[in-house]
Amino acid sequence: MASSSDSSQPNRGDGDGDGDGSSPLHPELLQFCSRAQTLISELFLLSDRIPSEFLDRRFDPVLFDLRYLDSPGAFESRIEGNAALEALEDQVRESCSEFLKRFFLLANGAVLYYLELLRYLDSMQEGLSLQCTLDSVLDDECSRQLLTESIQLFGCFLLLVEHRIGGLLREKLLVTHLRFSRCFNSPNIKHICSFCRMHRAASDMKYDVNPFSLRSTTIYIENPEDILARFPFPKLVVDAIICALRNADLYDQIRHYPDPQHRSMALSLQSRCMYVLLFYSPEFLHDGFIMREIVDRFFKDHWVVPLFLHHAVDLFVSWDAFKEAKSSLSSCHSPTLVRDCCQNHCKKVRHLSSEIELILSNGVLTKDYVLDRFQNLFSLVRDCNVALRWLLLHRICIDRKLREIVTSVGIAEQVDEDCLLAFLLRTSQLEFQLKQLFVELLENKESFWHEKKHCVSRCIEELSGYLSRSWASSCKIKNENLKDWFEKLSVEVYSLDHKQPGISGRIVYRIISALKDILKLHQVRSLSPLMIEENLQVKKSLLEMEKHLQDMIKANSLSNDSLLTFSVITDATYAWGYVSRLGGLLGRMIEGDPSVMRILHMFFLKFKKWMDVPLSRIAQSQSADLQCTSNYYFSQFAAQICSTLDIGLLLGLFKEDGIHDRSFYLANRVDKEKLQEFMQMDLLLKSGRAANKICVISQGIMVISRNFLGLINMDLKDWLVEQIIKGLKMQIQNKLNSFFLSSSVSRGTLEIDMRMLSTYIQSQMQMMEILQDLLHINGRSIWEEVLANFLKESARNFLQEHSELIKQKRDVEFSSALLNSISKSKTFFGNLLIQVLQLTDPSRSMFIEPMSGWFDAEGNELLGLLFFDVLDSCIGQAGLCILDSLLCILVKNSLEHALSCLNSRLDCRILEELRKMDGNLGPAPSLPLLGWTSYKSMIKMGNESMDPLVSCFATTGQLQLLRCFVAFKLRSSSKIKVGSIYSAVEGLNASIYVNRDKTIEALFSKQENTDQKMEDNPFVGLLQALNRMQKFCGILSPLQTNYILKEPPTLVARSASILSISQLSRYVLDTHLGTLTSKTNKSITDFSPVVIGLGTFLKQFHPSHATQYIQYMGQYVRITAELAYGVYDPQILLDDPASEVLKSAFWLMYFCRFMGAPKSLVDSCLPPSLVAMLQM
Repeated sequence: MASSSDSSQPNRGDGDGDGDGSSPLHPELLQFCSRAQTLISELFLLSDRIPSEFLDRRFDPVLFDLRYLDSPGAFESRIEGNAALEALEDQVRESCSEFLKRFFLLANGAVLYYLELLRYLDSMQEGLSLQCTLDSVLDDECSRQLLTESIQLFGCFLLLVEHRIGGLLREKLLVTHLRFSRCFNSPNIKHICSFCRMHRAASDMKYDVNPFSLRSTTIYIENPEDILARFPFPKLVVDAIICALRNADLYDQIRHYPDPQHRSMALSLQSRCMYVLLFYSPEFLHDGFIMREIVDRFFKDHWVVPLFLHHAVDLFVSWDAFKEAKSSLSSCHSPTLVRDCCQNHCKKVRHLSSEIELILSNGVLTKDYVLDRFQNLFSLVRDCNVALRWLLLHRICIDRKLREIVTSVGIAEQVDEDCLLAFLLRTSQLEFQLKQLFVELLENKESFWHEKKHCVSRCIEELSGYLSRSWASSCKIKNENLKDWFEKLSVEVYSLDHKQPGISGRIVYRIISALKDILKLHQVRSLSPLMIEENLQVKKSLLEMEKHLQDMIKANSLSNDSLLTFSVITDATYAWGYVSRLGGLLGRMIEGDPSVMRILHMFFLKFKKWMDVPLSRIAQSQSADLQCTSNYYFSQFAAQICSTLDIGLLLGLFKEDGIHDRSFYLANRVDKEKLQEFMQMDLLLKSGRAANKICVISQGIMVISRNFLGLINMDLKDWLVEQIIKGLKMQIQNKLNSFFLSSSVSRGTLEIDMRMLSTYIQSQMQMMEILQDLLHINGRSIWEEVLANFLKESARNFLQEHSELIKQKRDVEFSSALLNSISKSKTFFGNLLIQVLQLTDPSRSMFIEPMSGWFDAEGNELLGLLFFDVLDSCIGQAGLCILDSLLCILVKNSLEHALSCLNSRLDCRILEELRKMDGNLGPAPSLPLLGWTSYKSMIKMGNESMDPLVSCFATTGQLQLLRCFVAFKLRSSSKIKVGSIYSAVEGLNASIYVNRDKTIEALFSKQENTDQKMEDNPFVGLLQALNRMQKFCGILSPLQTNYILKEPPTLVARSASILSISQLSRYVLDTHLGTLTSKTNKSITDFSPVVIGLGTFLKQFHPSHATQYIQYMGQYVRITAELAYGVYDPQILLDDPASEVLKSAFWLMYFCRFMGAPKSLVDSCLPPSLVAMLQM
């Protein structure tokens, strides 16, 4: 536990939480002070966590004030029977019960504290105990402090309650708890109601409160004496304490501020006690003579008084109702005097800033420098803190006129907030370095003393022999007295003891005086030119010995009291509220000069007392509340540090320097002529500067982490990683969601955009790799994790939007509904898919298998393998897997729509015609007697009714082809990047497939013998994990995947064959391209996605249906072949039977190749000669 730095400690004014090790004479008072500080910390915690329901006006009908207690039935009747109000009340009960209970415990704890303290003071006033009387308490310094604080802290608590939790809110919280817990007869309920009752000021607000001073800093309460009057204390006790405060230095602080101009600063702790106690005895505030005395002693040069931590009060506002008090204050703080005082402090800031710069520059501040001038340095630090305190406090005063004077003078003197922040930083740096050196000197004081004493003894021995010889030779007389004197001097030096600084100091001064006399005498004797050289040697030795003796005196002056003085004069608890306000200025300062990060830990260490002050009495009393109270203040301190360190600045450095969207990975080959351009010197220079900034910032963060490691439980490295993740997520979200903005896309645009995005992604990844080395974090894994999480979230949002829009458009053609739903998506995958689907639209593009891409009518490539390479460089394998999952869901929706569409079209009439046709055609291996005429009526019917179904199959095939490309890219990337994993997954999959029958048999036999659920079986888990890895490696074939599990329509194979035959007339076989193309210039649905979509549809049912389809199409091929190469019947309306044969055979071959039909089945359906002709 860090010792407290508050100066309000027993028997000492140092702020050491342990005091001097002695227990107070009245431990009950110490317990009261400890409880008061615990109550205040609980108040802070609760006020920061007010439930949102009590701040939302929608809940006002179910939240009542104290008027509820007068007629509860009337208020309850408003809620009973009203379903909406009952729902609101249930929500409040469910979410706020714990908070309400804790608030009630706080109110009850405050009341119990008051009643027990009042009982204690009454007994002390009446003298019921000889050891505890008012006189005995006031006579003891420690007890006098505790008695003052026990009343002052409670009054401070009441004012803070009114400031942080308003009266109306307190009433609502209390009444709501009483209603929910039904504890209207709780003990002390009257006092609790008085505690929560709203404070109504006597007049309307006359001051415009500075927005910065609201809630966090300056307390504005009209007529605070009315609040304290609810819980009065014995007037005799209060008056006695006030008299003691008027005449004594309660905390012994004046010794730390020897300058009379700093007298009010020295009594600042005493002045806050005086401020509160005067409201308990307002008669003093009406006494002009007494108030003039109090103002002259405590408030002569300031009117903003820190009340508790960084909360302050403006005396001009608080004493507005007290004429004599305000008159006494105004006489010391007229506008002219305030302006002069402000100018004086502003000039001091400028002058002291230059002094600090000189000391901190060029290595001036060393241990020798501190040893020689630590008193002057302490005085400099004291002046800096006095000037800072006055300017920072009075810039937040509530009185507008005085605040404008302070602000205007600061602007005129060029001492604005930026200047004050820089001055505060430099002061913190000086204090930190000075304290480090002083503590080091203090720790090494004993060894330093003995070292200097040894040096003095050695010098005396050398001088004794030398001077005796030189004196004797010059005078021709041997002087035994000089030798004896040196021996005596050596004994005195040896007897010096650093533990007796007074005696040792006097001896050292006497020795120095004697050495000076010897030096003068030797100078007289050595006027001869022959002894000049000897004189210089003696003089040098004497001066060296004198220097050692003076160092001993300086070391003797080092003491813990000096360190205590330093701790008192550097207190900056009052300015903690400024830290959050100065955060923005600090960020801009770091942006301009990153080296500020190196001293930022010194800045925060200056406010360390903010955590120690409220724990001082709790630690002394060894209360069980110490842990929870310290956790609150430490967490608040850590949160403020984290909020001040804006990691967004860290990530914005690259963007600022213009390298945010440029990647500079080295190429495998560079042309000599382009070497200068490839080197990108300007980019490397900018990146070097940015890296240097990040180095400096990272050093500062690491220093902060080390300095606060033992102070607060904050792992700054983990916090840094969290902030980097948050910043990366925001940047990626803004970039990727807004990257594709055009509603339509042209040829080449998408690929160019993707290359730009790839460059951005690569530059971001390089930035994280640089941060990885500088900040010692896993930058690459962080980047991949953030990108993957964003893509998953984008996919979830896309699916949610897509499913809602598809439900609203059930009757619309699926391909149009799909494009419309995706086009309205504002996610990254929505923007990406709409452009990919537009480029690969079967009605406007053609998929050419040998070219592995989609082309337009002019032969320009729209989308191909190169696009998927760029896409892989953007979103990686994880992103491709997510894209594949989205396409899989879209395929499933398309198939369900196709099944619904087919079922709706297979009515009774169509089914009857199909059965009749099926009977006419006979078995698939045979040739029908009626020949091609058996298809005539059904082909006509198929052309009329199957167009929507063809469009749906084309969409399915389009999505399947995209999945095939994604799987191919996953497979090729896995072989290169994770070849061992790919081989393992492939081998395991092959092994399971070979032994699938035995595996399934063993799995189900084991399942029957145990009560274990199927999903809990470890082998099932293995299969699921293997399936995920197969998807990641692209091993699973999209064309062999089952998407839906539903019963097939009646005569599905025959219907599919009729649909296929009806589409043949629209195409011609292009042997050059190796595909079926449009017969005319009119745009029609592309052949390849239709066939693949149809095959995928049949693949969802039993394999026999796909086999039947192949056989039916084979039968059609043979019939048209007989017609083309056999006996021609002119009554058959078929323009080119030979072309029909080739088209139908190519259709069937294409289908069998993509759907993986067995070769034996293909050979049985297609004549080998025809297959050979098509393969030429």
